[in-house]
Amino acid sequence: MKPVVVVSETLSERAVQWLRDRAELRWATPENVGEIIRDADGLIVRTYTQVNGQLLDAAPNLKVVGRAGVALENIDVPACRSRGVEVVHTPAANTLAVVDYTIRMIIEMNRRFWPLDGYVSSERFHEIRKQRYGRFLSDCTLGIIGCGRIGGRVGRAAAGLGMAVLYNDIRDIELDYRAVAVDKPTLYAESDIITVHTPLTELTRKLINRSTLEQFREGAQFINAARGPIVDYAALAEAMRSGKLDACVIDCHDPEPPPADYPMFHLGEAQERAILTPHTAARVPKAMENMSDVVHDVMAVLEGRQPEYPAEREQ
Repeated sequence: MKPVVVVSETLSERAVQWLRDRAELRWATPENVGEIIRDADGLIVRTYTQVNGQLLDAAPNLKVVGRAGVALENIDVPACRSRGVEVVHTPAANTLAVVDYTIRMIIEMNRRFWPLDGYVSSERFHEIRKQRYGRFLSDCTLGIIGCGRIGGRVGRAAAGLGMAVLYNDIRDIELDYRAVAVDKPTLYAESDIITVHTPLTELTRKLINRSTLEQFREGAQFINAARGPIVDYAALAEAMRSGKLDACVIDCHDPEPPPADYPMFHLGEAQERAILTPHTAARVPKAMENMSDVVHDVMAVLEGRQPEYPAEREQ
């Protein structure tokens, strides 16, 4: 008999067809998955299905949970492992998409472009031209917090643009380009632009807060395309309004979707210096397709083989 695999969020058509040839598929939603999972051998989720002890108790036959994506905050990995349930994901799926986004936004903050969308008078043309300035990225230092798959590639691209690169990581990192490992206070104080590429853990939750922002160089710029709760957004909004920060780019928010009273929506005159996007850095079609490849590791576990991308044991 084919194993039963419950899918509670979207997968690509290619992945669905591949999985259908090997398993009995059952469809659910994040809201009703607990009612459907009792006979499941495998479960595939994305962002909104909460895999916790209560859900696991409803699935006595479960052997593997697959996350079609990178982060695992919605999956209680220790609870899974204590029940003998493997957890797999796709940590490399969206790397290049987030790197592209980050480099694009570094350029956007420092070479803001206002394209002409129609006729303007000669006087207005020259008025606009004289008011718009930028700076050489080669004059800037980029600070990278978390220099793994994404952060390391961001650093390589930045170095290629002539930027000096500082980085901080809890692990020893070997890079094939010039970059300097520093402690966080040094990175905050000496970087013109700071970008975060860490997972969300107890060490990184509210990592960027009022105290750390006070250590930033005056007029620094900040990017978060990692996880929303890494940042204290009330403190970040205060730093933007005061002019402590020159600009920021925020793709990951806390909560999501952000409510009407979200601090980053209320920056006053500083609003034009903030770029807010709706968690779209990774949403390139190829990256989304790559995330659906988690089906291969799900079936590997169900067939008694070693998966390529199990969740790290310290999760």
